Amino acid sequence: MNFKNVSRRDWLLSHSAGAALCFCEGLHCLASAPPKIRRVLYNFDGDSCLSTKANGKGPVAITVEDVKQLIREIAYEGSRVDTILVCLNAQVMYYPTKIGTMRGTLSTDEERKKWPPSEKQRFENLKAFFDNGIDPYAIMLAEARRLGREALLTFRMNDDHGDDFLRTKFQVDHPDYRLGNERYRGKGALDFGKDEVRSHIFNLIEEATKRYECDGIELDFNRFPTFFKDGSTAWRCEKMNSLVEKIRGMLDKLAAERNRKLVLSVRPPSNYGRTPPTPETAKSLGCDVPTWVENGWVDFVSVSEFFQERGDLPLALWKKALSKVPVYGGIECRKAGATKNLSAEQYQSAALNLMKSGADGVYLFNFFTSREEGANSYEPPFEVLKQLGV
Repeated sequence: MNFKNVSRRDWLLSHSAGAALCFCEGLHCLASAPPKIRRVLYNFDGDSCLSTKANGKGPVAITVEDVKQLIREIAYEGSRVDTILVCLNAQVMYYPTKIGTMRGTLSTDEERKKWPPSEKQRFENLKAFFDNGIDPYAIMLAEARRLGREALLTFRMNDDHGDDFLRTKFQVDHPDYRLGNERYRGKGALDFGKDEVRSHIFNLIEEATKRYECDGIELDFNRFPTFFKDGSTAWRCEKMNSLVEKIRGMLDKLAAERNRKLVLSVRPPSNYGRTPPTPETAKSLGCDVPTWVENGWVDFVSVSEFFQERGDLPLALWKKALSKVPVYGGIECRKAGATKNLSAEQYQSAALNLMKSGADGVYLFNFFTSREEGANSYEPPFEVLKQLGV
């Protein structure tokens, strides 16, 4: 089917016979249906949330109740968090995968001895869960849905940390598919100009969305915002357009099988903080987001900076280019040079600025990282979640 000429709604109508348009399952409809308005979107990286907990003061063992508490502490009564995103990958997958490589499984014994305490504890925690048939990410998604929140997966399209515990068999078997040889400079990232790379990424996304009961998936092009070794802008966009369209088609097929809507959102690439991200800079990297929206492949877009909170997202440009879908403004957890994460007042100020700039809501990334400081850890300002997105 040519998705450029047939709307996604019409496709679903033809495949799910009317009643499926409510995307409900009996009396569970109200609990599982995505909210019409997203005010605050909260991103879990799937990493430190499985080695830290409330008032834990460092890497600690965690239980099923601790995992559920991760959701409860942000989706409490009065919180404006509508959408919870759970990350499952960073080149490696965070669950026992049949397509890719599970995190940490290709590290040598010598490498594991050098792991930081957080990685050692995380690996032990995940092993304990999965050895006992427990999937903590499924628990997080289920708890979010139970509390009436939209529960999405978020997939890092080209993570470039390059740590040994993020090594994959795909990278080992195809060293020529990497973008470079240095950490943070392509050692961990893949060249999307290769057909085999895009097919591999698609297969991982398909596996994850079929594995988990979720409301859809976000494609995070901002972790990390580099995808091609070479090629013209038009050529890059052609390659990436084909991948996004293919993912949209896969999601629509799965949505018809599940008799409910599955959304696809994107987090466009930034410029590593050098300049504010715009639709044109994203396009130069191969991500022609306006075309994705125009073709009906994407349901909403979340624009963010890279790691540092700058306060200068050009949301007016994005809103003008993406008039058909909601556009959310991202808040990073720390300002350049700061030794502490944003305070509640700083989060509120950043959110107000985004809303004044035309954002349809706010997107929080790394909100929880104050718990990663070991003995110096401190709790995030969860109380501010009642005040954002106004």
